Amino acid sequence: MQNLAQNLGAIEEALPPSLLEAESLLRNHNPRNVVAPLRVAQAALEHPPAVAEETARQIQVALRLQKDWEGLLRARELVRSEIQRGKECLEQVRYNLENLRRKMADWPAYERICGYNPLAEYMKRIDAKERILQFLPGWLEQREQQLANLTRKIEDCAHQNGLEHLL
Repeated sequence: MQNLAQNLGAIEEALPPSLLEAESLLRNHNPRNVVAPLRVAQAALEHPPAVAEETARQIQVALRLQKDWEGLLRARELVRSEIQRGKECLEQVRYNLENLRRKMADWPAYERICGYNPLAEYMKRIDAKERILQFLPGWLEQREQQLANLTRKIEDCAHQNGLEHLL
């Protein structure tokens, strides 16, 4: 790895600005976590008299592929957290709806103590919660399908680029 750092430092001026990103990526990432084309480019950079134009193109393609890979992973984590939040919200709405219905049954006591008839307010809140209960299951199903599609893309990308160990 030190040899790589020395070689990369020696050819830094020879790299176009877009390839400086590759240098940084190769220095800062575990080689097991980068896509196969970037590992090939890394090997080419370890023995350079100079970086050939073809190698520079390969590095640029590999960088785009690495960004795509990392983007897929970020998207998957985002969808997973949205699904988790949706499930939590669904449970909270169910709990709130149950409490509202219980309170609605005791509306005369509330009116006697507070001097206010809460039925209209309870009905509005119950209606809103029931509409949320109708919406969330379909929304969760869409997110689950989106997660399944992302997972397939990630698996395909991993198999194509030697990243199966990260699945």
